Amino acid sequence: MIFFKNIWQQLMGINPFRGDVLPSRTYVLERGRPCLPFPHLLNYKTPLLIFDAFYTNAKSPDLFKRDNRYLYVMGMPPVLITRDPAVIKSILLATGDKPGQFDRDTSPMAGIARATGVNSLLYANGKVWRKQKQMSARPFGKGTLFQPEEFHEFEKTFRKTIEKRLIVLRDAQNISKEKFSRIEIEQEIQPIMLEMLVNNFFGGSVEYKELRERYVPALLSLIDYMITDTVAPNLSAIHQFVTGKNVAVQHWREALEDLTDIALAGRGEKAGHWKNFIGDVEDEEALRSNVRVFLAGALEATTSFATCLDNQSYKSKCIAK
Repeated sequence: MIFFKNIWQQLMGINPFRGDVLPSRTYVLERGRPCLPFPHLLNYKTPLLIFDAFYTNAKSPDLFKRDNRYLYVMGMPPVLITRDPAVIKSILLATGDKPGQFDRDTSPMAGIARATGVNSLLYANGKVWRKQKQMSARPFGKGTLFQPEEFHEFEKTFRKTIEKRLIVLRDAQNISKEKFSRIEIEQEIQPIMLEMLVNNFFGGSVEYKELRERYVPALLSLIDYMITDTVAPNLSAIHQFVTGKNVAVQHWREALEDLTDIALAGRGEKAGHWKNFIGDVEDEEALRSNVRVFLAGALEATTSFATCLDNQSYKSKCIAK
């Protein structure tokens, strides 16, 4: 019955939401979009394009309607997407395990949870999620994280690594006798980002070469697998069985687990950011799950953001010239 109700509302253009301020509708087929406004096998690797597609043609003079949109797809329950800070805050405050509160929709993170663990801030729900959120409030708050002494260590690592990479670039140019060299900037950013996370943030100790040659490739492959396993889990399982990819997936998991061990190694000495955590953690597996998510997610997010900024800077310089 709910399926047919959703189909009827979709066809008739009935807004499924109620209240004084209503979100506007995003239609499945609209002109000018970079892609369809929902993930599928052809666009799941470009989440920012999906987000842009959701807000294409959102030109209402009402700011609330521009920032809050909903989508109907084939009779499924309506999906609300918001970029309104006030709405996001209200939803977070109303999410929890108390009567009448929202549950967190963990389905978009199912594939990630299968690889990193279900007991994490990304995937946990109810009391577990609320408890983990409270525990992480202090060490990850602005008053703790955004301090000059915290960024000083990152600056030292960044400077040291970049100096080494510039030496490699200089030697390569001396050999090739070329004045200009083309490099893949994303491949250079990834190991540096992971190095700062593991060595500075967690106070671990891992060599740059090992990060570049083992951990970065393994994490990137595992991230790609996790996304596929979320979007098309059955197809992913069949593909693993037919191609024997499950062996490679196991190697990627082992690499993430080894890197997690390195990140946790400085915990006893309060190295890196561990000094900002108070007390013992009751659930060790929850801690490991959160570190796994942090390592994989931060690598992907920070690299994508840094690469985007670099590309925008390059385009600006070209335009200026």
